[in-house]
Amino acid sequence: MSTSANLIVNPGAETGPGGGGSPAGQIPGWQAAEGGVAVIRYDTGGGYPGPGDPGPPDRGVNFFGGGTSPKSRITQEVTLPDQAEIDAGLASYRLGGWFGGYAGQEDSAQLTAEFLGASGQVLGSATAGPVSASDRGGVTKLLERSVTAAIPAGARKARLSLLFTRKGGSSNDGYADSLTLTVTVGAPPSGNLIVNPSAEGSAGGSGEPSATIPGWITVEGAASVVRYGTSGGYPTASDPGPSDRGANFLAGGNSARTRLAQTVTLPGVADIDAGRARFTFGGWLGGYLTQEDGVRLSVEFLPASGPPLGLVVLGPVTSGDRGGRTGLFYRSATGTVPPGSRTARVLLLFGRAGGTSNDGYADALTLTIGAA
Repeated sequence: MSTSANLIVNPGAETGPGGGGSPAGQIPGWQAAEGGVAVIRYDTGGGYPGPGDPGPPDRGVNFFGGGTSPKSRITQEVTLPDQAEIDAGLASYRLGGWFGGYAGQEDSAQLTAEFLGASGQVLGSATAGPVSASDRGGVTKLLERSVTAAIPAGARKARLSLLFTRKGGSSNDGYADSLTLTVTVGAPPSGNLIVNPSAEGSAGGSGEPSATIPGWITVEGAASVVRYGTSGGYPTASDPGPSDRGANFLAGGNSARTRLAQTVTLPGVADIDAGRARFTFGGWLGGYLTQEDGVRLSVEFLPASGPPLGLVVLGPVTSGDRGGRTGLFYRSATGTVPPGSRTARVLLLFGRAGGTSNDGYADALTLTIGAA
């Protein structure tokens, strides 16, 4: 497997000077399509993201902002490499970036890629972002979002559109940085390896413990499969959480500690042993109001025998992270699958800090394997 360099020109607004929140005019590599996008320095102040605020770990000096228009949009077209492999169904893309906004405002940014055929016809599209105020916990920050899938056969170019939307006020405070579009040749990424990742495999109920949960083994305590909107203060369909949520989510029942586990077989052994396989691991984790009940999601990469070769831990999401409100927030990690790995053990640990219910919540868990 091989992965291209980033195809996006000037993906972090580092080509050209940065300034305040006023429209920047011409931005190298991009064409203005609507409104006026700003190139903002991280040290601008005035409430804009600063160098120490959450955002890309490899950030440069600048980031993109929406300027002052209700909608601002810039575009660029890039030529896709490896066209023979694309037509053979052996090429996949990763589209992503860091997106955010200001405090509790709902101004936002998102990146869309349209895959174009030789005649310019749209063969498929994908969008990364936006990040809502709820996702950010009402704090000024940028969070990473990405999507990976097969490139449509016949695609020759990708048309990228970076859109900023203002929901209120006079400044368009959608922010974006470290945008990426790469092409990987080889086997496409695996589907989600986690079985019953959203607790949709059984009927949802209240917060009472569930006797069995398909796909999962109870290691300690007893977890619950809860329907969104269950009375008693549980998350509703409109509370922060997955945009594509189903009917149910997982909760910790009423034990002080509850643990669920499952072990999955990893695909692509040859690529794993050659150090060419990467994992994407994530999920939506949360809790109730200001309580510190929470859930930790982890994965251990295991050899055919012997101790784990690697461990990744996500969460918990604290009440501070949630801004003291009930909801679930996305956490994720990517990395190289340790050579020698043959299985992965996924573990959910729900912890009760007080009260009688274990109000750690989890939904939409994912583990996929793709090319390095």
